[in-house]
Amino acid sequence: MTNLRGMRVSLRRLSNLVAPVAPVGALFLTMAVAGCGSTQNTGPATPAMAGNVPGAPPVDRSRCKAEGKQVTTADTNMDGKPDVWKYYVANGQGSQVLTCKQVDLNHDNKIDIVYYYDDTGTKTNLEEFDTDRDGHIDETVYYVNGKKIRSEFDTNLDDKPDVWNYYEDEKLVRIERDADFNGKVDQWEYYEGGKLDRIGYDTTGAGKVDKWDRAPEGGDVAAPAAAPAASPPPSTTTPGTAATTAATTAPTTAPTASAAPAAAPPAAAKK
Repeated sequence: MTNLRGMRVSLRRLSNLVAPVAPVGALFLTMAVAGCGSTQNTGPATPAMAGNVPGAPPVDRSRCKAEGKQVTTADTNMDGKPDVWKYYVANGQGSQVLTCKQVDLNHDNKIDIVYYYDDTGTKTNLEEFDTDRDGHIDETVYYVNGKKIRSEFDTNLDDKPDVWNYYEDEKLVRIERDADFNGKVDQWEYYEGGKLDRIGYDTTGAGKVDKWDRAPEGGDVAAPAAAPAASPPPSTTTPGTAATTAATTAPTTAPTASAAPAAAPPAAAKK
């Protein structure tokens, strides 16, 4: 997991740097989309329960579909290809609300990060990361009211999560692991005050704890590194007013349409 965590940190840093490094003349394109298709793999509206894993919070993945939305794009490296896509929907009050943002960090025409926004367009409900940039999502983070409550990791790259972190008040309280990759949790780690307190094991395959281990006296086993922090709250800058806000801000006012059509986003990383 050490290398994977390092890649997550690097990915987060690169994401934050997308806007500052954009040239002043970065290309902006806007498009009113009524019925065009999107190649993104949106997945199920409610993730299915895997074995004895609690179901994840429901997320409306259609928020990252182009149908019925206005799409803006930015070309941050000026290679003639968009690498940031933002999706907007009318809120019925004369303005557009951000529903989704997709980012191609390394300009290989594959989406590396996907942000799903709530109804206000200011907080994310779900964030997905392709940390090793192989075209597959390997980290997923869920939020409720802007607070991280759960993160999932695919450590063996089979497109299925096998490590689940749970948070209360954004503090790690439990980690569940599927050590043998059979779709069932067989190890539970509980944390108290940020330190490992106890570990439960399923040694029989029954899907529940039948053996417990306590953390060493003094709780000197540190909690594993948590998933990347939530994205900074989006600003209210209108798209196109400054190239440096292309990939990080979430405008709440309606984007200005351009004569040039926006290119369709590339295929998103598979789940």
